[in-house]
Amino acid sequence: MTLDHDFTAPAEILRDNLHLFSACPLPGPVLDLACGKGQNGLFLAEHGHEVHFIDRDSKVLEQIRHAGMILNLKVHVRRTDLEAGTDNPMPQDSFGAVLVFRYLHRPLMPAIKKSLRKGGIVFYQTFTSHQAALGRPTNPDFLLRDQELYSWFQDWEILHYFEGKKQDPQEYLAEIIARKPEADR
Repeated sequence: MTLDHDFTAPAEILRDNLHLFSACPLPGPVLDLACGKGQNGLFLAEHGHEVHFIDRDSKVLEQIRHAGMILNLKVHVRRTDLEAGTDNPMPQDSFGAVLVFRYLHRPLMPAIKKSLRKGGIVFYQTFTSHQAALGRPTNPDFLLRDQELYSWFQDWEILHYFEGKKQDPQEYLAEIIARKPEADR
């Protein structure tokens, strides 16, 4: 059966670190925040994880829901404008993993961190300020400052961190995989 949606490949960092989702059981479902086309969350759903998709694009969310039904995946969709500030779709201690790719809205960072259960992991990858030299995005509101992503999670167990220029396509990115501490800090 074919789907009416072009689901591109999941992010390389997610594919390369899939073992983190099976090395020890996640303490809860996965959240794909500002999910875009949903390729990252669907990749995990295809590997047996329950995934919640949040985005403001209702058409794409409907396509994700439809794909989940056809493929018999555990997916939940929710349309929310994350930047409106009227609704927190990330209840505290709700998720075993949070995925954020190519999206930055700094006011959400505390809610993202609080939404993870102890032992949960965050995969976060987005553009740095150096990206403006190559093209979009150029708005500093959507670009991380040097070491900014690392600073948000410096008190967590850092499993992976990269900040710099990637090739094919050329982009300046920061990416982190971090585990929330089991004990309060």
